Parts: sequence; C-alpha cells; structure tokens
Amino acid sequence: MKRFLHVQHDNHGGHVRFLIVLVLAVMAMLALSSSLFAQDTESDPESAGLVKNILSFDMMLGDPGSGTPAAAARNVIRGYQGPGSPWVIRGFVKGELKTNNELQITVRGLVLPSGTNPVPFFRGAVSCQDPADSTKGRLFFTKTFAASPEGNSNIEGMVSLPARCIAPIVLVTSAPVPGNPAGVWFAVTGR
Repeated sequence: MKRFLHVQHDNHGGHVRFLIVLVLAVMAMLALSSSLFAQDTESDPESAGLVKNILSFDMMLGDPGSGTPAAAARNVIRGYQGPGSPWVIRGFVKGELKTNNELQITVRGLVLPSGTNPVPFFRGAVSCQDPADSTKGRLFFTKTFAASPEGNSNIEGMVSLPARCIAPIVLVTSAPVPGNPAGVWFAVTGR
C-alpha cells in the first residue's frame, strides 16, 4: 500500500509540474505577442489610432500689405494674395496641424498698424504645394471663427487635406469676400 501511494504521489507531482510548465509557456507566448504588437503600432502610428503633429509653430508673420503694384506682386504666397493694408501681430500666433486634419491656431493681437482688427471673423488655412508647380498651392480652409476688435481668435477646426500634403504652410485668413471666396491672408507661418 505504501508503494501504491508513493506512485500516485509521484504521478500527481508530475501533473502539477506539467501544469506549471504549461502556464509559464502560455505567459511567455502572450508576452512575446504583445511585444510584437507594440512594435507594429510604433512603426505605423496611424493604424494604432495615434494622432501626431504634422506641423507645430510658435510664430507667424503679419502680412506686409500690397498697397502698391510692386508690393502686390511680392505679397503672394503660392498664388494666394494678401490684402492692401499691412497686418501686424502685437501678441502671438501659434498652433498645430495634426495627422487627423485638425488645425488649431491661437491668435492674439493680429491687427492693422492702428491697433484694431476691422474684420469680425478669421479662418485657418493650409496651403499644400502643387506637385505640378511649386509656385502654386491648393488651399484648405477651416470654418470661420469670431475675431475680436483686439485681433484675438481661437481657431480649432478641421481641414480636408489630400492624402499627400507637400510642404504645408499655415495661414490666418479672412472669411470669403464678395468676388473672392478664398479671401485674403493676414498672417503666415515663418519668422
């Protein structure tokens, strides 16, 4: 009887060892597969649902104005004309363009040289370079956002960018004006 119990005890111990080895093997496989999944999502952030910045900026330049024919010829960005009078930034303009096509621009003090903003609305725009002509661009606008007389506005909207947007430039623009649905630009990324 002692021998029989001893054999059963050894058999039971073998099953326990087998179960422990099996559990450890399953845990190792899960750890390996989660590591491989993490590497896949790091190499392709879009498939992982991560939103990244395409462009981040802490500075913009005000429009120099195009009051004379010579100035008007120089006041064009990729075919997009600026206004007749100059615009200055008395505070700051900063923002981000994200991979989910969200454009955020914080505008503080975008005004005429007199210190006031005469337009009630600003828009954000992204210019993507035209692949056929680097001097031209395609414009993609946000909706309009209220702008204060002090030149303050918070632009947070979506732009319908193409699958490839080469050399993006961000602008603060007017709302559409009669005869010109693109309006004019007041500030542009740069220094």
